[in-house]
Amino acid sequence: MAKNMLEAWKKETDPESNKTKPDSDAEKITQSPEAPQNTDLPKQINPPQIAEPSNAPDDIDLLESFKKMKTEEQELLEQKRSLLTTEQTLHDQLIEEINKKKTAIDNLKTEIPELQNKCKELTQAL
Repeated sequence: MAKNMLEAWKKETDPESNKTKPDSDAEKITQSPEAPQNTDLPKQINPPQIAEPSNAPDDIDLLESFKKMKTEEQELLEQKRSLLTTEQTLHDQLIEEINKKKTAIDNLKTEIPELQNKCKELTQAL
């Protein structure tokens, strides 16, 4: 169908296939001295390029490949989010354990001198 349209367009624009001559008045208007003539214009206009939809196997393969890659990307992003969440949870637990250990150390530091004083008192009592 596009080929027929192209052939019809070529026939319309081909000067040799058009046997009709312009009116003499029209010739006078186009050749008036006031109107500058542009000799740089091409003699034949190229037909417009019509892109036909292609359902080539390459395009289908590319589309399928793109969809697979997009799915894989989403899975990897979800895995990354999960790992980041796990990392944050473990980090919070570690901070909590560190704080517990600090508290235990502080308690031991105050308890040891108290026990030492009790031992001295008991030693003196004996």
